Amino acid sequence: MRLLQLNYFLNVAVTQNISRSARTLNVSQPSLSRSIHELEAELGVPLFTRNGHSLALNDAGCRFAAQVRAGLNEVNHAVRDLHRFSEINSNQVTLRFESSTAVLPGLLGKLDAKLPMVKIHLMQNGFEQDRLSHYDFEFTTKPIFNNRNFHLLKEEILVRFPETYDNANNKEVRPEEIVKWPLILTESNPLREQMTSMLHQAGVTVRPSFVTGDRQTILGLVRTGQGICFMPQYSWAGTDVSGTVGYHFAPERVFRDIYLSASEATMRLPYRREIAETIQQYFADLVAG
Repeated sequence: MRLLQLNYFLNVAVTQNISRSARTLNVSQPSLSRSIHELEAELGVPLFTRNGHSLALNDAGCRFAAQVRAGLNEVNHAVRDLHRFSEINSNQVTLRFESSTAVLPGLLGKLDAKLPMVKIHLMQNGFEQDRLSHYDFEFTTKPIFNNRNFHLLKEEILVRFPETYDNANNKEVRPEEIVKWPLILTESNPLREQMTSMLHQAGVTVRPSFVTGDRQTILGLVRTGQGICFMPQYSWAGTDVSGTVGYHFAPERVFRDIYLSASEATMRLPYRREIAETIQQYFADLVAG
């Protein structure tokens, strides 16, 4: 018993005429007659009373038609719902990031201009836990195993001092000099973990004097001489750094990488390739200045 066969049956039940239904359904009359006979044979019950070229539903046919009609309505509803679900989910893309970044507004504007049909949902680690949550793309500082990883940029980590500070060392600072100043850190995130680890390896114990997730507060404290902070070269783009000056680490500068990561399955979904390309182009433009 097939859905098409049941649709044929319901049409004949309405027209009560094989020839008329065949024209409506755009099938041959013998094919339609055969389909109805096969249905009755499978059920083991005649559904029509036949009188020459006309047919009329018998009691069993009336009962069966009512149940089939209700069943097919449910099937059609389920199909429409599935298509609607598929369309909604293919057009909704979730971006997961490990910590907030000042480049997000510009990036979202670029995505909206290039792909207006796509709805972007943001998920920040620590606020919407965790890797079990569904997301399409993740911004990360390390490639994720078995994912497709797109390298977006390599950025230097600077130390920002009040602009009044001048150590006459060509704007360079050594790790051991960090302890001379109160250290203002972000809340726990990959940048803080990287810098804490780097300083620990250099024999420097990190004891922050103040911790906050607000970048403007951090830079405001630096601006007024309350301490120093670490600032990525590009990820804080657009943040007001007036009244502060950036120093490079010495003897070796410190860098970090930013990747866009997505599973192979995600990349096969609609719009994902275009989204990845748009994000890569945005970061390329950001680095180019």
